[in-house]
Amino acid sequence: MPATLSVGVRPMPAIVAATSKDVAWLLPRDPRDATPGLLPRAAQISFQHQGHLVVLHGNAERAPQGTVAFHANREGRVDNLRASPRLDVQLPVQVGAAGATHATTTVNLSAGGALLEGKTFGGAAGAVEVEISMPQDTVVTARGVIVRVHDKGTGIRFTELDPAAEHHIDSMVLSIRAALARRFAEKADRDDAARAGGRRGG
Repeated sequence: MPATLSVGVRPMPAIVAATSKDVAWLLPRDPRDATPGLLPRAAQISFQHQGHLVVLHGNAERAPQGTVAFHANREGRVDNLRASPRLDVQLPVQVGAAGATHATTTVNLSAGGALLEGKTFGGAAGAVEVEISMPQDTVVTARGVIVRVHDKGTGIRFTELDPAAEHHIDSMVLSIRAALARRFAEKADRDDAARAGGRRGG
């Protein structure tokens, strides 16, 4: 989603790479933009939400993967109840539930939980243990509880996940989402250049 971060009078056109609660990770549209070098500072972000212009005030700081983390003040923010950024990704999982072990894959994943393929791991409030095979031969283990079972699969919330595993998941999610945002920004720039060339040619 396009957005503009303003630090003082300097606007930084950006793409929203990920969000969680009152934090948005922004990727500058122009990798040479000097705004990140001014941070941390008070800032504001503006974007379109359901056809309306939204302006939020808060603080911005430099963040991993070339992004800027914008922390919104609580007043007037658009609520996003998800505590961690989520990624649609299919990773192998071993699920232990009710004395049985099942092999499946994730539908999506965050440091707060996962949506798993399948509906055979038990009902809501059931306890599960998962081993998620992450990229680069890393395995993350966690305990969790089933929060919902629906047509798309079984949603679980992690109740025990060590800090190193939480950081590993968050880093992977932000890395991939930032890469996707970068590709989106590059495509938008190419499209803008093509439109500008078409107007000059006409």
